[in-house]
Amino acid sequence: MSMRNSIAIGLWVVMAALGLSPQALAMLDKDNQGRWLKPTVNNQPDKEVPGFLVNLGPTGARAILTEKTFVVRYIFADSPAVGRLKLDDEIVGVFGKPFSPHHFGGGGLGYEGPMMDFGDAIEKAEGCDGKLVLNVSRGSQALEVKIDLEPIGAFSATFPFNCKKSECVRAKALKYLADHPDGQGSGVWQAHAHSAVILAFLTSDDPKQQSLGKQMALKWSKQSPDAGTWTWGLSYQLITLGEYHLLTRDPSVLPMMKIVSGYLEKAQYKGNIVCWKECQTDEKWKALQQLYDGGFGHGPYKAELGVNGYGPMQYTTILALIGWQIAERCGVAVDPQRLTSAMAFIHHGTNAAGYVAYGGEFALNNGPQDPVGFKKGTGGDNYVGRSGAALIAHKLSPDFPESAKYIVDYRKYIKRAYKSLPNGHADANLGIIWGLLGAGASEDDTAVRKVFDYHKSYMNMMRCFDGSFVLLPGRDYADNGYYMASRYHPTATMILALGLSSPKLLIQGIQANISGVNPKALKGNMDAAYKAIVKKAYNEAASTLKGAKGDDAPIAAAMNEYIDVQLQRDIAELDALEKVGDICKLDSELTKVRARFGTFDGLKDKLKHFQDGLSQDAWKMELKLGNNYRQLVDQLQRNKNASYANDLQKFSDKHPDSTYGKWASEVAKEFLASGSIKDPANIKLVVSTPGAVASTPAPASDDASPASTPTNSALSEVKVVAAKPAPVPVKAPAVLPEALEKWQTRFVEKLNALAKSGVKVTLRMSGQDNYPVRGATEKTIIVSVQGNDLPMPWKQISPECRAQLAKDAAKDDDVEALLIAAVLNLSIGKTDVAEDCFAKACPATIIPPAPLPHCKMLPRFFRCPTPL
Repeated sequence: MSMRNSIAIGLWVVMAALGLSPQALAMLDKDNQGRWLKPTVNNQPDKEVPGFLVNLGPTGARAILTEKTFVVRYIFADSPAVGRLKLDDEIVGVFGKPFSPHHFGGGGLGYEGPMMDFGDAIEKAEGCDGKLVLNVSRGSQALEVKIDLEPIGAFSATFPFNCKKSECVRAKALKYLADHPDGQGSGVWQAHAHSAVILAFLTSDDPKQQSLGKQMALKWSKQSPDAGTWTWGLSYQLITLGEYHLLTRDPSVLPMMKIVSGYLEKAQYKGNIVCWKECQTDEKWKALQQLYDGGFGHGPYKAELGVNGYGPMQYTTILALIGWQIAERCGVAVDPQRLTSAMAFIHHGTNAAGYVAYGGEFALNNGPQDPVGFKKGTGGDNYVGRSGAALIAHKLSPDFPESAKYIVDYRKYIKRAYKSLPNGHADANLGIIWGLLGAGASEDDTAVRKVFDYHKSYMNMMRCFDGSFVLLPGRDYADNGYYMASRYHPTATMILALGLSSPKLLIQGIQANISGVNPKALKGNMDAAYKAIVKKAYNEAASTLKGAKGDDAPIAAAMNEYIDVQLQRDIAELDALEKVGDICKLDSELTKVRARFGTFDGLKDKLKHFQDGLSQDAWKMELKLGNNYRQLVDQLQRNKNASYANDLQKFSDKHPDSTYGKWASEVAKEFLASGSIKDPANIKLVVSTPGAVASTPAPASDDASPASTPTNSALSEVKVVAAKPAPVPVKAPAVLPEALEKWQTRFVEKLNALAKSGVKVTLRMSGQDNYPVRGATEKTIIVSVQGNDLPMPWKQISPECRAQLAKDAAKDDDVEALLIAAVLNLSIGKTDVAEDCFAKACPATIIPPAPLPHCKMLPRFFRCPTPL
């Protein structure tokens, strides 16, 4: 690690310990590390922009970000901002509401503040009439400036899946790339962008755009690397040509794929690894350096001192592994030992929380480290893109038994560190592309929703008025992505991410993760059945699997079990739709189930309940009402007029007992109150089948092994439900906020008592950062940083960190500490930890010193009359 990087990390630690959030660092560095006024020089289309500014979404304006405002520094010709905004205008709020202070920066803090507020306002305007109202300070004047945006609608509750705005934005981005030949070159920007643009075109449904992608891929297949080609270029070239071959079955790219794969083998660290001078005399250094076997650096490895920079990295190794796995699916053989050693390197750099290191943290980071201790670490809330890429690499590696375990860890980390998506060393887009694709491939609807919903406004800010996307400033000292490919890389990235609803690439998750099945080794009927499963042609797959014998029998059994689980999931979704009363959608989903499963054994019996329901008068009436409701909402979305909202209210008044009547009232009231349209019918149902691992984003248990899959017998019998559905109960929080506040006060008192008595307690923060606790106040926790007692605001300590700290502080003989740990862990859903602490603190003979949770979780101990 460089001295500059070490200083930067040290500064972050000190700033955090002093209780200063990243915006404070931004204020100390008011010129954005000199980038506000550093232009792209020759990088079209932003050559004329005076620096690396914040893009204000599709307005066409670029600005400097201050703590609570934007200062306009550039306006594109012919953009919506022309004639409305002026240079040096200070935008202080939107729709009459001032901006909140910004938190955009490192760690897991995200981008709350002006950027999120502005992005939310864009969403509001585009979802209504397109009128974006900005509050502007111009000299001594306070103005209200209205900018006309295109009313393309708002992102759906399930975006990028089943979302018209996603489709619209993606189509505009594809057109932008197709209309800009300079974005289709290969010699002026990095392989990252070149690969993303090709793959974006290949996923288009437009034959002309597909043709552009094919031409670019074929051109790259004629450009051979050499001994000096960096690993990045080798990996991206192999990934791109492999995805092209799998889409087109064009064999002409295979010879170059073999050449590129060979160069990757030469680039891999192998044998006696030598990186630092100290290794010549220190045996401990020598031993630790051998952990780098199997990794990849920027450039090809040479067994000499001073020629390999700072050694191998996780990103380059992960991308090489993805390239090799895709190549094997194309028939390009790779030495199994190469794959094994690359996987081992990745695992050395992954801790127990699913956090993926940059490179040397697990062994040689400013001196010998403890690699075993690193792997056991549970910290981390940053650089989620690396974990997203690692998840994809492991999904492509079912031949490694440990892949299933690591996929679970990476999935958990994505849900934990989702706010850090734009945080990427050297190129922020690395975090964006692999974080979004990793979430899409996670097979976990919660992970998808956390990542996409939180960054919805960020995506609005990235989007330019011409349909392209541009990178936004980050806080990594070495972030140079804007200057490598300001628009082409992020534009292609968003095309791939917004295309997850109809994926075409392996890196978009088009594979079925079936325990015991290695797609690379399948042949004949087994290969045909697997491909049918990927296409969701389950009836075709089941027919192909019939009569499998010999070595094929266990593979066929695993695939049949997988198909069985998919049927259970589909039936569970039909059941859920019935329970909420959406008979219209139930009818359309039932049609899809029949198409997927055809004459599958026993299907008719499993669907009989729903067929019978649709033949009854009550459901027929709901179908009619559902169609009427849909027409009324569509009319409101097209016209955005109060009279159409009133039509919905009249419909509701006429059919108050119908689900659609209730929804109509909700839509009407929301539109009349805010001008936005929120259709309850678009809410994605949370449907899960225990232990199932699906091929599309769906809820999944973090702790369930993909190998544990239920059979049809696990499905309970579905009962006929009346046309008027029962209301869905709202789950109350485990600990009420006002009670949690009181327990926080007791927690502060306990920490002070422990500190005074000399008991050592450690606060675990992001990555591997741990701080000894020296006391606490109502607003801060006092921690020791390099021997100095410094305050850190409680608001910067996540509920998870507080719960962990409480658990660490709780000893078996300290009832008060155990109760505090129990409550704080219960508040974040860790019921197992809470129950254990309650059990130790409160046997049946002890009367609790304060009201404790009224929770069925604790039948063996006690129930308190008052809930927290």
